[in-house]
Amino acid sequence: MKGLEEIHNLLLAEEDLGSTLRVVAEVAVQAVSGCDCAGVTLVENDEVQSTACTDQLCAEIDRDQYITGEGPCVDAIRHNSVMRLGRAARDERWPRFGPLAERHGVESVLGTPLEVRGRIMGALNLYSRRPDAFLDEDVEVAALLATHAAVVLANARAFESASEKTDHLAKALESRGVIERAKGILMEREKCSADDAFQMLVRASQTLNRKLRLVAEEVADDAQGSDPSAQAGQGKL
Repeated sequence: MKGLEEIHNLLLAEEDLGSTLRVVAEVAVQAVSGCDCAGVTLVENDEVQSTACTDQLCAEIDRDQYITGEGPCVDAIRHNSVMRLGRAARDERWPRFGPLAERHGVESVLGTPLEVRGRIMGALNLYSRRPDAFLDEDVEVAALLATHAAVVLANARAFESASEKTDHLAKALESRGVIERAKGILMEREKCSADDAFQMLVRASQTLNRKLRLVAEEVADDAQGSDPSAQAGQGKL
């Protein structure tokens, strides 16, 4: 299919998610006869939002579906099923959305879920000004494009999750290092055990209502010239 090689290359490139999904939408317009505009809707925290639209018309029709809570895109996500609308104002499944679509000059809509291993991440939305524009072969093309878009999304979210975990681990290791340094300073200064030094840090954290890491940083930073007689219970180590 025309455009699939471009999408495949984007899967391997360091393009941002929005740019990649926009290419998917643009390829849909090129590949599906009668498709006037297209877009990708994502599900974020149980809410839907348009991430890539080929033009303003697509953005407005998407918004109408979100506002009314009905339409092929919304139901494609809700039921993990391809949804096709051929004559907007006559379809009883979406009585509020249909007239809004017709008002924009849109008669046909095709919503295809973006799904990876049972997880619904959004939908690919195709729009046409012609009635009954999308045929069975168009559904197959949309499904193929949706598969590629779903892979893009799955990879992006996996990378995002891995990056967050790496950041959290780095911060945890950094905090541990700071706390260990502060414990060593207190053990030397107060001639106490490691457990006693840690409890001093904990008491200071509670008294000052500050994070343990920040208290430990202050101890390490103030090690030179600090008052040896200051006590944790007095708000300073």
